[in-house]
Amino acid sequence: MPEYEIKPYEQLDITSNFMFAKVFSNKDVAKDFLQDILKITIDKISVIPEATTQEDPFHKSVRFDVLVREELTDTPDYPESKANYHTERYFDIEMQMVDTGELPKRARYYQSMCDLDAMAKGANYEELQEQYILFICPDDIFGKGLSIYRFQNREETSPNILLGDLCYKNFYIFNKYADIKDSATREYMEYFSTQKHESEKMKRIHELVEKYRLDPIAKKAYMTLEQELNIREKKARKEANKKVAKALLAEGDSIEKVARCTGLTPEEIKAL
Repeated sequence: MPEYEIKPYEQLDITSNFMFAKVFSNKDVAKDFLQDILKITIDKISVIPEATTQEDPFHKSVRFDVLVREELTDTPDYPESKANYHTERYFDIEMQMVDTGELPKRARYYQSMCDLDAMAKGANYEELQEQYILFICPDDIFGKGLSIYRFQNREETSPNILLGDLCYKNFYIFNKYADIKDSATREYMEYFSTQKHESEKMKRIHELVEKYRLDPIAKKAYMTLEQELNIREKKARKEANKKVAKALLAEGDSIEKVARCTGLTPEEIKAL
């Protein structure tokens, strides 16, 4: 699940998960971004901002910032048309401002959720197509000095041999935008870092940010999200305090001391 930075709505910029999802739900913005940084051609896409998958009680659900599906091009069924035919690709774009220490493993889980979403029941594994998990981060979470990290599965002793699973996991470090050689990619990363918007594409993104800042419906949605996250945070904190309380009780501490240390009421402690 994304780490939302909760701040006054009027101060939101593109690095807010909420604003990023709003702006990049625009098909033209998302399509241009993917084509520019991945150097691929996409005919048509559908965008699902803050898509949620795996909504069952036995598995961890995922909320993607921006989930993009390439839509298949309708072509006649004859060989000459194959050059214009594109298989369906998936793209997950995540704005990740906080290094939670588990982003590579989160990328692995996001990949599995995208695969589940892509494959219908009874489908053949050959139907799985290219998949891109893209994390946009302010700082170098790997500490190796690169501005972009691109990962594929390779044979360990012969890295020129690819596994061929068609899954790509890229991490873009936008505060290191000056080190990026590709001008198109550098322009996006510079905008994420500084909000500089001189080109037409960056102006379009910035105008959408300003548009949503003034949108009362978007503001209401953000406030609702803030309330939900506050409730979730309080619940998580309480569950953590219960674990601490159980440990203290096991050590023989009194209910009064456990209450002082955890903030739980004596009644809540007795119920543990």
